[in-house]
Amino acid sequence: MSSGSAATAMSPFDLTAGTDADWAQIYRLYAGHRLRAAPAEAISAEPDYRSKLSHLPPSARPAAWVHRGPSGEIAAFAWAVIHSASTVWISDLVVAPEHRRQGHGRALITNIQGYAESSGCRSIAGSVLTDAGRAFVAALGGRESNRSRRSVWHPPLDPTLRRDLPDGYHLRSWIGPTPEELLDSFVLAREAINDAPRDSDIDSEVWTAQRVREVERAAADRGIELRISAAVTSDGTVAGFTDLRVTRTQAHVDDTAVLAAHRNRGLAQAVKYESLRLLAEERPEVTTVSTSNDTTNAAMIAVNTKLGFTETAVWTHVLLPVR
Repeated sequence: MSSGSAATAMSPFDLTAGTDADWAQIYRLYAGHRLRAAPAEAISAEPDYRSKLSHLPPSARPAAWVHRGPSGEIAAFAWAVIHSASTVWISDLVVAPEHRRQGHGRALITNIQGYAESSGCRSIAGSVLTDAGRAFVAALGGRESNRSRRSVWHPPLDPTLRRDLPDGYHLRSWIGPTPEELLDSFVLAREAINDAPRDSDIDSEVWTAQRVREVERAAADRGIELRISAAVTSDGTVAGFTDLRVTRTQAHVDDTAVLAAHRNRGLAQAVKYESLRLLAEERPEVTTVSTSNDTTNAAMIAVNTKLGFTETAVWTHVLLPVR
């Protein structure tokens, strides 16, 4: 099948109204690719994966497409989302092995490019796991950017790794909505993630109180337990935090950040240890915690390694032209 014939089989996919049968096929594509490319990585269960894609904050603008084979089966799937004004993020783009080299991937990218252009975005970003993925990006005129080290942690937690906070700080943890009295300083702490390594073509994260509340509501809608452990100053200001997203048996560290004025005091290790300690104590059925760090972020990788995280894969971030 040529690229042109592949394009005729492409159609938008409604993330909120897809059938159970379609979602089962999409999940098999996702899980099969991940298990082949990075077998040591934790992957979402099907209900969690479906919920992740179909329940997003109102400010996020998602779009998805499927390509169907001759019998109506889903041969390829792509999901992209706009979180900022300038970048479309491809979170998934996968083609079934038996349908590769038939133009499905290029046709999906063409549609994502059209979505980006019509939305006024200037870049398309994503991540690849394999050499074949990197070659595909190069053939499309894209370029490689940063790399991320994925790693996982399994209990138990070594109690000797607990880090006491220096004078003037205390730990505070919560589940779900951020306490109102901490909200403003938590927004500022969230923006400290912009100091982490990133490509110059990717915009900084923009956090507001409204976005924090949207993320909290979206997590609840998806059945995700959002757990925060923070280092708080004596005057009630959040100086650093770690954000843990928990499903039935797995968790993922979304962000860990410390404001510049409070760095090099052991806050990152202290909040991450506290987060894992509480998780193990309160949710013993959760046996896997995953995280991701830019490969140049030696300080955070050192903290994670000390706490017992082990590397599972290295993802290559890529950027594609809008046209």
